[in-house]
Amino acid sequence: MKNLFLSTAFVLFSISGFCQELTLDEIIDKGIALHDEGDYESAIQMYEKALEIDSTSSLAHYEMAFSYFNTKNYVKAEEHCRKSMALDDKNMMVSYIILGNSLDMQGKPEEAIEIFKEGIEQFDHYLLNYNYAITCFNTGDLDAAYDAITAGIQMYDAHAGSHLILSQIMEKKGDRIKSMLPIYYFLLLEPNTERSETAYSRLLGFLDQGVEKSSEKNINISVPMNGDNDFSAAEMMISMSRATNTLTENKDKSALEHFADNNQSIFTILGELKKDKEGFWWEVYVPFFYDLTKSDIVEPFSYYISFTQGEEVIDWFDANEEKLEKFNQFFNEEEN
Repeated sequence: MKNLFLSTAFVLFSISGFCQELTLDEIIDKGIALHDEGDYESAIQMYEKALEIDSTSSLAHYEMAFSYFNTKNYVKAEEHCRKSMALDDKNMMVSYIILGNSLDMQGKPEEAIEIFKEGIEQFDHYLLNYNYAITCFNTGDLDAAYDAITAGIQMYDAHAGSHLILSQIMEKKGDRIKSMLPIYYFLLLEPNTERSETAYSRLLGFLDQGVEKSSEKNINISVPMNGDNDFSAAEMMISMSRATNTLTENKDKSALEHFADNNQSIFTILGELKKDKEGFWWEVYVPFFYDLTKSDIVEPFSYYISFTQGEEVIDWFDANEEKLEKFNQFFNEEEN
């Protein structure tokens, strides 16, 4: 037991000596590396060493808060966020996010909402809108959540999670089209994760709404009535396109082939409906998906966002390299 104690003491002394030889920034960088590896407790120990060198390091306090948040110690995360924010504004925006979420996780959503509002007033950043929208959604304030997330998407449309929460908001509001369009975009940005698989299943569920096969020859179609007259024709097109999957001439097609055909029909009708319509949905989503039809890449798009569906997707990629290259070229041009 005495030897074990001496060995442990030697290790602790070695770590302490090691940290003393490093600069403040180097110690914080070591902590960040440990955090990124998922070793949050060791990261916290590094930040403690950093704060021994400089207790006024806003960055050390912020990184400490972030690691504490990941250990689910939300009280400590809140404490260090507030210390970081009191010291300077270099880490203020990200501290608002961790602080708001720490309060929310402590069962204080009203306080979290006020923190997010305060942050949004100071910083024009989509991540503040995103986190604020999630808290509002969880408290049932769908209108506030909607306003925040649509504003955030217009700031930066490449954040997958923003499209996903917007879809969930619109599902709660009972709007099928507006629940689907953000999922399509989400799957484009994030086609192959656990939440992608769930989102894809939700998308198929929306497509199948209102279509019921009562017999071999009879299919009942009902169109959801949500009060959004602008999208009523598209609602009908969704149900009609899914119903055509059962026709004799389509019986030999796979589920993915049907999916691509259905998407072609939906995106086309949406583009044709746009005309002079304005507003978030007509300016953010509809033109994008209509451009896919005009560029003749709905098919590769449909297979790409179906990545979680297994071997048929990979086989299609292997057999359709030219179509996939055309799809890639479209997005390379979009970025430029």
